[in-house]
Amino acid sequence: MTQQIAVVTGAAGGFGAAICRALLASNYMVAAVDLNEDKLASLKHSLGNNSHLLTFVMDVTNTDSVEAVYEQLVQIENSAITVLVNNAGILHKVYCLKKESLAAAKQTFDVNLTGAFNCTTIFSQAMVRQKYGRIINIGSVAGIWGSGGSTAYAASKAGLIKASESWAQELGPMNICVTCVAPGICKTQMFDQFLETESIPDAEEAKFARRIVPIGRFGHADDVSEVVQFLATCKTNYLNSAVITIDGGMRVGSM
Repeated sequence: MTQQIAVVTGAAGGFGAAICRALLASNYMVAAVDLNEDKLASLKHSLGNNSHLLTFVMDVTNTDSVEAVYEQLVQIENSAITVLVNNAGILHKVYCLKKESLAAAKQTFDVNLTGAFNCTTIFSQAMVRQKYGRIINIGSVAGIWGSGGSTAYAASKAGLIKASESWAQELGPMNICVTCVAPGICKTQMFDQFLETESIPDAEEAKFARRIVPIGRFGHADDVSEVVQFLATCKTNYLNSAVITIDGGMRVGSM
């Protein structure tokens, strides 16, 4: 029996760790890749040193780095790379009138968009050969609505949404489905970074959430990982090019 491999980029972050956990629970061998070696070690420990979790230090912006991981994975006997989750991403809170926004914007595009291009181009080679694959890109509602103060982030996620739709056209004939998950406000380190605060008092957070999210709470990493798990394990290939917003109904709320 062939062991299916799921590659998760940015695996040591909040979304990444939850996605790895969900895919392990679905009996995938998970190749968790991240730039931070220490955080990868912590991830492996937190997941009980699961033998089906492989960790690799990889830079999504460097094609040589991506190729090196790909070559190691395709050498594993009785296995097949069937899932790629392009989750690696960064956010800089900068405004267009600030000079430092130029360097921050370049880095944001390199990681969030070019990184996804690199990984999709390289890892999809195995999927094309086996005529099967699922590519799941982690976008953001910022890529749909825009986001003042993080223009490069919003633009990179908008680009990723359109890349997902375009890859769905290109790869669909090879039985490779490409989808995009667009989370709303989720309680992660990136959320705190954008608010420029360590934390918000629970009462204030709940009040804010009730104002803009119909279900009355912000999202969690597990909300996103559950959708990714579904997309990875879904048997139908008719779910292709979909952009799934997961925001608690925020887009129809009172924001």
